[in-house]
Amino acid sequence: MVNEPKLRDALVALADNAKTQYIALCAVLDEVTALRETVKGLDPTFSDVMTDKRAEQASLFALTRKEAIAGYDEIIRRLKAGEVV
Repeated sequence: MVNEPKLRDALVALADNAKTQYIALCAVLDEVTALRETVKGLDPTFSDVMTDKRAEQASLFALTRKEAIAGYDEIIRRLKAGEVV
């Protein structure tokens, strides 16, 4: 039997956490965008350097990101299947 009040509390906590993360992500993206535009204005070779750095970072963290996403996918699958109550 599902404890609906506890489930509701958990869902509210998850939504609240998602909102907080979204607000933080937006703030970080605003700062990164401002920095990128500032550097772009100061360095005409910025686009080339940025392309190279993006490729380096993507290859360094690809496995970690894939593992994290797979972990979230597993949690979602278990929740949808009703395995986690």
